[in-house]
Amino acid sequence: MTGLLRGRLKVFLLIVTMFALLAAVACQGDRGPAGAAGAPGLPGNSGAPGNPGNPGETGEPGSAGAPGAPGAAGAAGAPGEPGNPGATGADGSGATGATGSAGPAGADGTTQIAGLTVLDANGTSVGAIGSTGGAASITIVGGGFAKDEQISVAVKKGGFDVLLSSSTSRTNDSTTIANVNGAFLLTVDLDGYEIGVLYTVTATGDQGNRGASVFWLVEK
Repeated sequence: MTGLLRGRLKVFLLIVTMFALLAAVACQGDRGPAGAAGAPGLPGNSGAPGNPGNPGETGEPGSAGAPGAPGAAGAAGAPGEPGNPGATGADGSGATGATGSAGPAGADGTTQIAGLTVLDANGTSVGAIGSTGGAASITIVGGGFAKDEQISVAVKKGGFDVLLSSSTSRTNDSTTIANVNGAFLLTVDLDGYEIGVLYTVTATGDQGNRGASVFWLVEK
């Protein structure tokens, strides 16, 4: 009895469903107009960056720029090396000059020997001169010179001639002059001479006469 009821119920539900579908198809009208566009949606999230593109082709070279302002002058360079010596010049072709006339004969070169004596100016000693601390005074007496002969008197000290006589400032003539008898006398103060050392005194005249003598200092 129950199974029969279930079978009839299924048939009934099937019939009701068919009628409902037919009613729905019969009731469907024409399609209405499209509704208004909806509001834009929110922007999507940014995508991951793409891979770098391939390098582009090399561009054409640009036009030449305007010339720059002149730079400051550079520092002077080091002097160059000396040049090679020039070639030897040709020998001159001038004629040989005429032989000059013979000059006058020179004066006799023989030195005339004059006498010379050195005295202690403060005593009568000859040659040995009294000294105090290397200071002394000597008198030089000469003879055998020509009348009015100018005489240069010097002493050899340390290997060099030290002039004892005076001379004029303009002409450098000696002021020690022989008298009419060819003699002269000169007194000189000495300083800085060593005790016991021999010193040579010379007297040279401008007319070729020459004399020499010696002296040494002794402690007073």
